[in-house]
Amino acid sequence: MLARVGASALGRRLGLPRTLPAIVLVLGLMVSAAAALQVRAIIESKDRERFDNAVDQANADIADRMQAYIAMLRAGQAMLHALEGEVDRRRFATFADHLDLERVYPGIQGIGFSRVVAPGDVEALTAEMRLQGTPEFEITPGYPREEVHTIIFLEPMDARNSAAIGYDMFTNPVRRAAMARARDSGQAVMSGKVELVQEITEHKQAGFLIYQPVYRGGVTPTRVDERRRRLAGFVYAPFRADDLLRGIFNAQDNPRVHFAVYDGAPSPENLLHQSFQGDPARQAAEARFSTERTVETAGRTWTVGYFTRPEFELGSSRGFLPLAFFAGGLLATLLVAAATWSQVAARLSAEREVAARLVAEEQMRLLLDELNHRVKNTLATVQSVAAQTLRDGQSPRQAREVFEARLMALSQAHDLLTRDRWRGAGLADLVAVEIAPYEAGRTGRVGVEGPSVWLPPNAALALGMALHELVTNAVKYGALSGPEGRVDIRWSVTGEAPERRLSLYWVESGGPPVAKPRRRGFGTRLIVSGLARQLDGEVSLDFAPAGVRCTIDMPLPDGDG
Repeated sequence: MLARVGASALGRRLGLPRTLPAIVLVLGLMVSAAAALQVRAIIESKDRERFDNAVDQANADIADRMQAYIAMLRAGQAMLHALEGEVDRRRFATFADHLDLERVYPGIQGIGFSRVVAPGDVEALTAEMRLQGTPEFEITPGYPREEVHTIIFLEPMDARNSAAIGYDMFTNPVRRAAMARARDSGQAVMSGKVELVQEITEHKQAGFLIYQPVYRGGVTPTRVDERRRRLAGFVYAPFRADDLLRGIFNAQDNPRVHFAVYDGAPSPENLLHQSFQGDPARQAAEARFSTERTVETAGRTWTVGYFTRPEFELGSSRGFLPLAFFAGGLLATLLVAAATWSQVAARLSAEREVAARLVAEEQMRLLLDELNHRVKNTLATVQSVAAQTLRDGQSPRQAREVFEARLMALSQAHDLLTRDRWRGAGLADLVAVEIAPYEAGRTGRVGVEGPSVWLPPNAALALGMALHELVTNAVKYGALSGPEGRVDIRWSVTGEAPERRLSLYWVESGGPPVAKPRRRGFGTRLIVSGLARQLDGEVSLDFAPAGVRCTIDMPLPDGDG
């Protein structure tokens, strides 16, 4: 209060000169902040442009790579048209080998040829393919149907592609829809999301296929009915989506965006590939920039979601440059404000000294009052302990020993509180100091368990005295009086502020049989009545034959624990 009064009087005496440095400082800070915000807005715009450029490049990379694959399939179509469909496995493998798929077309699973077979020619084709080096060739599935297609070539002939030889893709609705569109249009057509026959391991990827129709006669008929009649099969390419998209973007040294690719509209069932772990929706929420673009390829639309990576921030100056502008403005402002303030500093000095002296005197008075209050409280506690001890009817020697022990317990609690300037004490520390004098020769017989709990001074003193009485009784008559007894001290905290409560349990076991006392001594009165009253809680003390049990339930003040 004195400090506020002194400052108010000082302000009235000085008037405008005292506020002038503050006005200069505020105006300078406002100008500096405005300049920093403007710079930040410019950088934000530049970063958005960088992100958009990265997205455009990534989108173009996907589209360009898919066009390259389609061009490869057209080359296969041209080769088969030139040979009028008369190609064997050796020639097709030579063609695929010269394409150098792994280097030139990274991410592709292979290139193959699916042939249309008349139902009556199935056995002849099977025999022919077995003679060409695929002894286990068989058209699957094997049920009868009017239109039969079968994969006869698929290179490179690795373990995955070998699993697809003989499969009739026309029996699958998703593949059939794409094959029918390619047949009728004469153009390359991409299928929807499927699981490839090549997925022979536990880790399976989403897949899709691109079909390029091949017609008998070496040319593409002009009419749809002719295309259907003269269809010889399809040059096609299967793709494992993860392998494909990693192959497209692995060439980037410092990728700036994450992406998620969907076949059609974004949804979990349409997801083909994502370059990150976790939920795309969460990625979009955490990324600084995000957007969606579409890629049109072979009659199919992909939706690609793009999100900034952490590496994107390495190319941004939004953290440094606005701060540099603000720091420069702040420095200039401080210099001007300091020059202004120096004009009134001499006048302020004297008044500050007076105000400081008054505040110091007030603080000293408050400290003396607080010390007087605590001394009175302590003396009242000592007086109560002395009166209750002498009232128990013990011999002078016994009374002195009990009184001294209780004073030591009070002193230990005071020491613990003094260490933290009487702001409070930890319950675990309080338990430790109260049981420490009695642990000699009883190592491992006192169990202490509970969370961190912070007690205000009054609660710490009251619990300290109660714990002293309990451990003293255990050493004299209870579990710790014999060689096998044990004491377990546990506590827990329940509820949320401001309704939190502390529950402390004292459980004795393994000691001599306990008999309920015929009268209530000071310790019992202190624990049951005094402790409940001081802590505004509930205390239960049970002299069970198996061992004394005490339960203390009390509220915890806000902010403790």
